[in-house]
Amino acid sequence: MLVTDRDCIIADYAIKSYHKVYVQKTEFGFQDFVLFVYLNCLSVENKNKYVKKWQAFPYTLLYDNAEKIESIGRPYPGQQIVSPEGIVRSRDDFAESYDELWTEELKKFNTPFIATVDADFEILDADFYFYLLQQLKENRRHIGASCSYDVTAYLYDTYSKRNIILSERNHTWFCIYKKEAFELSPTSHFYYETHTNEGKVLAYDSAAYFQHDLRTKHQRTFAVLPGAFESSFVHYGAGSKNKSLNSENIRFYRNVFLLSRIGLFYGKGNLAKILINTLIRKIVGKMFSRYLNRFTRERSVYVYDETNN
Repeated sequence: MLVTDRDCIIADYAIKSYHKVYVQKTEFGFQDFVLFVYLNCLSVENKNKYVKKWQAFPYTLLYDNAEKIESIGRPYPGQQIVSPEGIVRSRDDFAESYDELWTEELKKFNTPFIATVDADFEILDADFYFYLLQQLKENRRHIGASCSYDVTAYLYDTYSKRNIILSERNHTWFCIYKKEAFELSPTSHFYYETHTNEGKVLAYDSAAYFQHDLRTKHQRTFAVLPGAFESSFVHYGAGSKNKSLNSENIRFYRNVFLLSRIGLFYGKGNLAKILINTLIRKIVGKMFSRYLNRFTRERSVYVYDETNN
């Protein structure tokens, strides 16, 4: 988990939620499970506020990149980053990018399974986590498993402000890989793009080109979580581009978001709970749509682009 100054206020809830995995005394729960938290250019103020709290959890391992940044220079918005595949992008914040860190760091872990988890992804019930691991253990062709998957689609990209073909991707906000994935593919996790014969932009979002390589060159597959687990987690979305959430409004925002996206009951439930959740989502979503959309809209553009318009 990569945590920046912008999303640490949401990450505080996310990190605490992994206790639901740790308390399960089964394989890959309890002491088999470690949440590696990468403190990505956190301010002294935020370190003082959160680090001791996060270190106290029995399942966390924290790394502060302060010394690393001193040696390589502080990242800044607009700074150019060149991927190993030669794609030039502009940095969006005063922090290392997830693409470069996933490329450099994930392959270093010597564990059977390695996952990317977003700082704004909160576990409500750990049942989905163990389901995904079971799929990976039972199917030798599966190289990864995720909570969400999007097919290739032609769409308007709000970040680049272009119409593009966005390639299929198992979303990285909770995506588990077998260790073998990093031994098979040398492809980076960086954004990648090329053009079709018709001249249209074919884009691969973060990790999508890495996944594409595993699918096409190595004939491996990915498991995707069934809809029955949709109440077991919540992804707030683009937390690293947060500009308005703070200590005064985060609790209210979180409660409204959970009610509008999940409902009252978490995890797989019976028909009665499903119907109640559906009703709650409809009512709260309608009542607070403008409130929630304000936060969603502000996170749909790059911070760097917004400040330079």
